[in-house]
Amino acid sequence: MVVIGHSGATGIHADTADPKRSASEFSWATGSSPRVDSIYRRLLATHPDLAGNNVNLAVNGAKVGGLSRQLDRLLDVRPTPDLVLVQVLDNDMRCDGTDPANYAPFGASIDGVLDRLFHEIPDVQVFFTSPWADTELWTDWVGTHPDKRERNSGTGPCAVFDEQGRRRPEGIRSQQEIIDSYRSEIATACARHDGCFTDGGAELAFVPTDADVGPDLAHLSIAGHRKYAEIAWQALPDAIRARP
Repeated sequence: MVVIGHSGATGIHADTADPKRSASEFSWATGSSPRVDSIYRRLLATHPDLAGNNVNLAVNGAKVGGLSRQLDRLLDVRPTPDLVLVQVLDNDMRCDGTDPANYAPFGASIDGVLDRLFHEIPDVQVFFTSPWADTELWTDWVGTHPDKRERNSGTGPCAVFDEQGRRRPEGIRSQQEIIDSYRSEIATACARHDGCFTDGGAELAFVPTDADVGPDLAHLSIAGHRKYAEIAWQALPDAIRARP
């Protein structure tokens, strides 16, 4: 199995001793650490042949355009992966008023990657996860951190606080609409391909606490990766769990 996508899957900022290291052993997706109990470790219980075949190709800062390069590397992995986990979207949000014009190109990029992946590995299965916490839950947590609240204040489409630091309902609604629109593009592209699944937005129910987030207040801690893995596992379809 392989995970592709952005820094949400790399484990960066999870290792408090070396936060800037991509600590892949703590990744919710392919991590080997029992402290996280990743999707890999959970599947390993019923798929012993999976042992050691947990490859993390996610790249910090990656956008949807970077998935093609990650796919190049994926196709060189041996044995050939039969499960690909994907965490993408967050870095493609522009929050400057131009997101609506970016939805269709984003969806086309997802569709192109899936076309190539299923052409090269016809029996592969793919599982997309959504961002952790919907905008309401994320705003509740951000509001407890003055510096982060200030960075998310203003009048833009994703500003969830006004310039006085008060919750801004129109910004909360707008940011969630942007997230949901990108998610819709993923769901539409995925639905065109047998063997492709999404979590249906399950991770939006993630309730963040300070213990779940690393020192940069942007990436998940070990506890956060464990919580994310648990939600993803509950959303994982039987078609993947029961795969021979």
